[in-house]
Amino acid sequence: SIAAIEAALNLGGPDMWDHLTTCYNEVANVGVANTADDQVDMDKNGIMDVKEMGTNELINHKAKVAMMSVKEPQKLQQAVLSIMNIYLAVIATLKFEFAKTVAVCMGVANMLSLPACRIFGPLLCAVMGPELNHWVPAMIDTTIKIIAVWVATFIQSIISAFYSGLRGGKLIAEGFFNICTERGWMEKFPDFLVTKPFDPDKSYLDEVVSYPIAAAGFYYQFTHGFALEFPLNLICLPLTIVEWFLRFQIYT
Repeated sequence: SIAAIEAALNLGGPDMWDHLTTCYNEVANVGVANTADDQVDMDKNGIMDVKEMGTNELINHKAKVAMMSVKEPQKLQQAVLSIMNIYLAVIATLKFEFAKTVAVCMGVANMLSLPACRIFGPLLCAVMGPELNHWVPAMIDTTIKIIAVWVATFIQSIISAFYSGLRGGKLIAEGFFNICTERGWMEKFPDFLVTKPFDPDKSYLDEVVSYPIAAAGFYYQFTHGFALEFPLNLICLPLTIVEWFLRFQIYT
C-alpha cells in the first residue's frame, strides 16, 4: 500500500486531489438530491412517491434524479477517467515491482539449488528410499525457492517499515511545526535555535523531531512482526482491506 500511495502521488500529482474532490462533490450532490426526492409526495396522499413505484420505475427515476443533480458531467467524466488511469498505472507499477522481486528470488534459488542438492541430496535419498529418489531434486529446488521468496518478502517488509517510519516522522514533525507557527509559538524560541520567520527548509529542527519518531515507529513495527495490535488493527481495518485488495490485484 505504501508503494501504491507513492506511485499514485508521483503519477497523479496535484491533479489527483482535484479529480477526487470533483467526484466527491458530485456524489454529495447526488446524495442531497436523492434525500430530497425521497420526501416528495406529489399526489398528497401521505405516501412518498418513491414508495409507490415499482422496481424498474424506481431504478429509472433514481437514475434520472442522479443525472439531473450532476452539474458538470464532462468534468466528472474526465475526473473518473483520470482516476482510472492512475489506478491502472499504480497496479502496473506494483506488478512490475512484484515481478522483479520474484525474478531475483528465482535467480538466487537457481544458484543455490545445485549446492543444496549436493549437500542434502544423499541424506534425503537415504531417508526416502530408492523408489522416491527421483523426487529429491524437485523437493530441494521447491524448498529453496519457497525460502528465497520468504526471505525476500521479509526484507521488503523491513524496507517498507523503514520508509513508512521516515514518512510518518516527517508528517508528524511538519504538522507539529505548522501548528506552532500558526499559533505564534515559534516566535518565542531563541534566535540561535529557530530562525525568524521559521522556515523548515532552512532548519534542522524538524529533522531533530522527525528522526526519533521514525526510529520509534520502525522499532515498533519490527518488534511486533510488522502487524497491528488491538485496537490499531480495528482502526486501520479499511487500510488493511485496501492492502488485501491490492495484493489480490497484483497476484492475479
